[in-house]
Amino acid sequence: MNIRAMQLSKIIAASLLLFTVGILTACSKDIPPPDNALQDYEELRGAIDARVENVDDARFHDVTLEYFGDGQRIRVRQLILVRSPDHLRVQTRLPGSDEILSLLVSDGETFALHERDENKYYTGAPTRENINRLLPVDLSGQDVVRVMLGAAPWDRFDAEPGTPELEWDRDEGHYRYRVERQNGNQLVMHVRHTDYAVLGVEETNPDGETVYAYTTEGWDNAGPLALPSFQRFQWPERDLDFSIAVGHREFNVELGTQLFQFAPPPGSQVIDVQ
Repeated sequence: MNIRAMQLSKIIAASLLLFTVGILTACSKDIPPPDNALQDYEELRGAIDARVENVDDARFHDVTLEYFGDGQRIRVRQLILVRSPDHLRVQTRLPGSDEILSLLVSDGETFALHERDENKYYTGAPTRENINRLLPVDLSGQDVVRVMLGAAPWDRFDAEPGTPELEWDRDEGHYRYRVERQNGNQLVMHVRHTDYAVLGVEETNPDGETVYAYTTEGWDNAGPLALPSFQRFQWPERDLDFSIAVGHREFNVELGTQLFQFAPPPGSQVIDVQ
């Protein structure tokens, strides 16, 4: 081997060593908690709720929902209105059409869902169980409002009897609000320290497999608070995977109560969901 070849071999070996060290360093992050990190789960809960105190209502338009499930892919447009703490309105249309396929409203006490193609009108309490029969979000009506504002799905966590635990995730550099479910699964909420925004929720079984996940991307400042522009829900057991991409948002637009009420259309089949 000549001198030039030996020098080239040394350079390649050194480059490989640096690359390996870089990979190992990246895989073993150790981000310490900040000096002012919260220590108590109740303090974190208060901080999460406080970030949305200045938002009375919000309009999300140019919303695209993509749904994957049972071998199908469906893409629809939505208009989503929320009013704190528990009012919700979701209008769904096909892309390129102004015809409403379905309309979901809730005033916090009851919900109504009208499916126009079959002229069926569902109504009942906006609980997680009832909403889940019709929409694959695994959230109550009030939790849908909270999630749209980057807050926490408290109804889902409060349904479990265990005491929450607060941890600092040194790999990601954020809080982990964790509760053990009655069935032995772990329910974890990931919360950012800087503004206490909820970045996602994950439920895993005792084997560490994902049972349910809600993740976010594209966080940016939108008026009084930062919100994600992309939200994804995954439910492997039911072969469900859908995402919501938000184009525009407006805050404190004084949405009227009538927007969250909807009587059965004439001739519709009324189904009371219990």
